[in-house]
Amino acid sequence: MNKKLALCVAMGCTAAFAATNYDLLGRNGSKKNSPMVYRNVDYGAMKKDRQHDAASLRGDRSLKKLSSGLNGLVALEGAFSTRGLAFSKNGNPYSFYLKRYYQNGYEGYGYYELLNGSSNTYLNELNNVFKPVNIVQNYTPNGLIVNNSSPNNGPASNVYGFDFTEQYYYNFNNSTPFSALEYNVAKKGDVEWWLYNSGYSQCQECGDVGLYMDADAFPVRLNPSKVVKYLVYDENDHIFPSKATEMLSARTYSILQASTTENTRVFVTNALPQNPGSKTPQVYMGVHNRANSPEVLQEDAVYYGPEARDLDNYIYNNRTVEVVAAGNYWIRNNDAQLNAQAHAANAITVGAVNAGDQKIADYTSNNSKYCTRGIGNCPNGYYTNNGSSKPEIYGYTNFYMDNDRKRTYTNWFTQEAFVYDPYYSGTESAASYTAGMVAGLLRANPFYRWHPEVVKAVLLASGDNNINTPYPHGQTPATTKVPTYRSTVFNRFHNDYFHESRYWIGDWDNLYTHSEGNSTEIRFSVKRPDNKYNFSAAIAWLTSGNDIANYGKIPQDFDLYVYESNSSNVDNIDVYNYKTSSRSGGNAFEKVSFTSSAQYLTFRILLYTEDSRSENYRQAVIGFDVASAN
Repeated sequence: MNKKLALCVAMGCTAAFAATNYDLLGRNGSKKNSPMVYRNVDYGAMKKDRQHDAASLRGDRSLKKLSSGLNGLVALEGAFSTRGLAFSKNGNPYSFYLKRYYQNGYEGYGYYELLNGSSNTYLNELNNVFKPVNIVQNYTPNGLIVNNSSPNNGPASNVYGFDFTEQYYYNFNNSTPFSALEYNVAKKGDVEWWLYNSGYSQCQECGDVGLYMDADAFPVRLNPSKVVKYLVYDENDHIFPSKATEMLSARTYSILQASTTENTRVFVTNALPQNPGSKTPQVYMGVHNRANSPEVLQEDAVYYGPEARDLDNYIYNNRTVEVVAAGNYWIRNNDAQLNAQAHAANAITVGAVNAGDQKIADYTSNNSKYCTRGIGNCPNGYYTNNGSSKPEIYGYTNFYMDNDRKRTYTNWFTQEAFVYDPYYSGTESAASYTAGMVAGLLRANPFYRWHPEVVKAVLLASGDNNINTPYPHGQTPATTKVPTYRSTVFNRFHNDYFHESRYWIGDWDNLYTHSEGNSTEIRFSVKRPDNKYNFSAAIAWLTSGNDIANYGKIPQDFDLYVYESNSSNVDNIDVYNYKTSSRSGGNAFEKVSFTSSAQYLTFRILLYTEDSRSENYRQAVIGFDVASAN
């Protein structure tokens, strides 16, 4: 069955289930009000080889690698909406939904008005069955605190002092001041107003966010008036920087410090951190701006290699959001198209858009390749597949830090001289900017913590600034808009932008709602908000790095279909108005844009194909977001 044939299903093949009056999340009849229900499955419509006891589907097939973080469950799904879900309490719409699939065949679900703060809240229920989200404030961080408030302050083994020779510097290459980028282009000021205004803020239940820098050097001060304050993730870390890596880490930290919202703590490490959930605050994300190390073979940078595999496995097992600079082709001694880690399918790989003209910087690396015979077994480009499209996201670059000047920097430890130029360019700057913005999202709404698959879907569906043409490299980017603070950093009090986000984790045979022949899919409806007509929607899913390394492809291929109707019934799909679909094949995400004035938007997530050799066969970690700005 090919992609074209799948369109038959989308355009009107007979539904496998009888028409029923379903609510927003697929329940019908008396089950709408039941606190504990059995799965609503029409067994008569199933193939005979699948008509076996429901408990057997659950009991012996929890995630093989336990990467989901599920505790006592075989599957889990959740939802969040800025406009509220289908039901309300005392006139206030429920913002959160959680459904739990137990090994004994039972299913428990609940709607929640509040994120945190009492026994009947989303996080209190979630933390019993999933990776815990710890809401912590006014705490003592665990990790070595480095406060480099003067040139020679701090332990010499971790922080290096320096002298400044200030020079006036007026040539900023027609770039944009960072303050103008944040407040005029990305609208960070709008976010800060409602994020910290006591009448609207939800942040008494948000807690702090940990973010780590994967760096080859500890940051140093680039401006005498700025304080460098960060946490060393592992106090036993020994980092031996060069002047170039020291400058790169300092510039990365400078952007993170400027772009994150309050209460984000920055850790520094030179390795993928162990047990990120055990830190205080918990470390939910990382940013990777390191150049390819000397040990990275050119083949491992051109093609999916060990560093990409290890990062994919790390994300799959730890559920952190990892932001990676795509790389600057033929610039800064980059030895290949993409940075080695930028091939990672589970990561968010970021390309560069010039803040001034809103065009993709022509040095942005792209074009990921997978070796079908395993890592290192694609000589001269033979036996390869196109990898998941990279970069998926674009962030801003070509800006300068306000009030900074060009200075000569001297490391007193190595006595090497280096020039600090406050003009920031390259995909490293774009990745740092994007990471700071995502940290703001995790800070504003803990629903997204431990969900890199949902965060990627949010970034793909968001953005109110168009990327201008022409596009370099002759390739249309995965998204044609740049995500901004205003379009991504939101909670249930932010009404200018509409977002509804969902996730599905665990055993696919529990999660899917409908089947047609040998195909299985998830169907659900979203009520269109008043005065919202233009939408973008995206799905993203996680995969094992070992599978990509061994077989040269993403083992699961999901497709996204959109319909519109004035009914929330998701069974009679054949009579609905088909709007659009995304069926790329080979990607770890799908994205669509469409307009609608119907009362309901109906979505289908179809498992088109799956490689039975996958080490997590019949398991799923899927994120979804639909967004509208106007």
